[in-house]
Amino acid sequence: MNQYCSHCNTKFEKEPGYFFGAMFVNYGLTVGQGIITYVIASTFFDKTFDLRIIPIIATVIVLLSCFNIRLSRMIWIYLFKNYSR
Repeated sequence: MNQYCSHCNTKFEKEPGYFFGAMFVNYGLTVGQGIITYVIASTFFDKTFDLRIIPIIATVIVLLSCFNIRLSRMIWIYLFKNYSR
C-alpha cells in the first residue's frame, strides 16, 4: 500500500496492529461473497445443495481475495477517518 493518499494526503500507515480489525471486515466481505455466489450458483443445479457448488464458491473467494484485502483495509481506514478537517 502507499504511505499517503495522492489525492487527500491521508496517512495510510498507522501504528502497528492498526489493520488487525480489517481482518474482521475482510471476513465479512468473504462470507457475503460466498453467500451471494451460493445463491447465484444454486439456480443452475437441481438439488438444493449440490457438492459441486463448493469448488465454485472456493474459486470465487480465491479470485477475489486480493481485491478483498485492499477493500477491507480501505473500509477500516475510512471508518476512523477524521472528517472534521
